[in-house]
Amino acid sequence: MHNITLYGTLGCHLCEEAEAWLAYFYPQLSYMQIDIACDERLVEQYGIRIPVLAVGSIELDWPFNLEQFQDVMLNHARILESSSSAGQVQSSTRRVLKPIS
Repeated sequence: MHNITLYGTLGCHLCEEAEAWLAYFYPQLSYMQIDIACDERLVEQYGIRIPVLAVGSIELDWPFNLEQFQDVMLNHARILESSSSAGQVQSSTRRVLKPIS
């Protein structure tokens, strides 16, 4: 599952373009919209960059295109896969010692 967030603010025409872009190319995509004006830390972090699309810890500044977005989604999927497979390796390498009867 991808954790996708679009950072923007009200009255930002570029943010509206990014929303329209997502709706056009990925109509079934579920993402969270964050208004940066509600948090001074977010204003400092994203103020001159919005809209910013974040997929996990990977961020794309507008304007982004299909190739960039697909690359970010693939990289995020690889990160998720490697972190989940690392957890599987740990659990599969556990050994339980039984007392000798």
